[in-house]
Amino acid sequence: MADNSLRSKTFWGIVWSYIGKFGSQILSLVPAMILARLLGPSQYGLIAMAAVFTGIGYQLADAGFGNALIQKDNADNIDYSTVFFFNIGICGVIYAFLYYLSPFMAEFFHEPELISIIRVSSFGIIILAFGQIQTLIFKKEINYKSQVIRNLVCQVISAVVAIVMAYMGYGVWALVFQGLISTLGTVVINWFVSSWRPIMVFSFSRLKLLFGFGSKTLLSSLIDYGFNKMYDIVIGRVYSPEKLGLYNRANSTADLFKSTFFSVFSGVTFPLFVKMQNDDARLRMNVRKFLMVVTMIIFTTMGTCVVLSKPIFVFLYSSKWDGAIGLFCIASIVAMITPVVSVLESVILAKGHSGKFLKISILRKVFVVFVVSCVWKYGVMWLLIGQLIVSIIESILYVLVTHRLINYSLKDLLHDLAPSFAVASLVCVITYASDYVVSLLFAESGDLLLAFVRLLTGAIIASTSFIAINKICKTSAYQELLQFIEDSVGKKKIITMLKY
Repeated sequence: MADNSLRSKTFWGIVWSYIGKFGSQILSLVPAMILARLLGPSQYGLIAMAAVFTGIGYQLADAGFGNALIQKDNADNIDYSTVFFFNIGICGVIYAFLYYLSPFMAEFFHEPELISIIRVSSFGIIILAFGQIQTLIFKKEINYKSQVIRNLVCQVISAVVAIVMAYMGYGVWALVFQGLISTLGTVVINWFVSSWRPIMVFSFSRLKLLFGFGSKTLLSSLIDYGFNKMYDIVIGRVYSPEKLGLYNRANSTADLFKSTFFSVFSGVTFPLFVKMQNDDARLRMNVRKFLMVVTMIIFTTMGTCVVLSKPIFVFLYSSKWDGAIGLFCIASIVAMITPVVSVLESVILAKGHSGKFLKISILRKVFVVFVVSCVWKYGVMWLLIGQLIVSIIESILYVLVTHRLINYSLKDLLHDLAPSFAVASLVCVITYASDYVVSLLFAESGDLLLAFVRLLTGAIIASTSFIAINKICKTSAYQELLQFIEDSVGKKKIITMLKY
């Protein structure tokens, strides 16, 4: 009974997370499809170059006080007002640094146009300072409704402005003002929705206490940001804005599909595993079930994305982005490893071994530096292959630790993943064959229509073959998925139809 209750809570947590996640992605995808046709890879690459530096500014703008205020139980208006005024001051200083250092930043990437792009886009840091406290209060009060409404409204308005500017020929500035308007909209709506207002007070003692906690999280986030942007820095510096634009488009598109089918699962693994932290046998059993179900879905999804990569890019972005297709295929393979790393990471944290998690995190950064230094001169494709190598090594490190904690070995992992990989491979073969036939039948159609037909038929064939193969082979992962849904929502006709 307890397990069923836990399953039900987990299921509905996934459902509501999925609704929010999917809705936001759809709302951002449509403008992206339009903008990608009006603009080109080089313009997106310039924005990515500028974001390397402005992103650091946005990280520093919070100064670590966000987590400190959320963590402090008895935070009052003196704390909020102190941080409010401090943030305005520090954001002004950060903007001044970015403004005057922009010529050196542009010289680093050999792109003079970055001077004005950085100076304008980084002004959003000052705007953001006026609305940060309200956002923190929403988070502290777990007021997700206000945040969701605000984000959706800002998303729509900024997207419309960007599309109009791009259509009128403003090029990269359409993307710059899309970000600025989104930030401005967030601040304005925060002031309308929130009842909080600053009072004229500033406490150095409160600021010092908050900074003692926040500075550690700030340092950690800065280090993570630097390593996450390492690939952007190398590609932008060594190659060109166009190459960086293609690289980011490949990664963001792979992440779109991965997030749609996995990110909502990742949010529930940690709290779920925490409830089992003192029962290793039960924890190990649920880890195996969770891995089998999630990898069954993500392997098939990302494998199908590789097979249909050409129509995906033509339909979403047009043929001008064809240079990103090969990169997208590698990024999709990297995305297949994400569930393994995420689930095993949750196990380690649930068992309370944050120190081991930190060590693996540090080792991963060492591997990233080593791999990038070895392959950077061979092209962007090799940088992505390097990411794949690092992800494989990281997953092996995690499983070595979980072997000690809950007796879950690399052999167990490979045994659990094998059926998912086999099913995904069969689905991909069938989808590839059907896509080849469709391409011949509709060869005379226009590029957009052909891409749409290939995507539609490919999705239908992949879905039906996925269900058919699992029903015929009676895979345990598929059975677990159906059982999980049935325990959560009760016996429904659709579940009966999907069963063996």
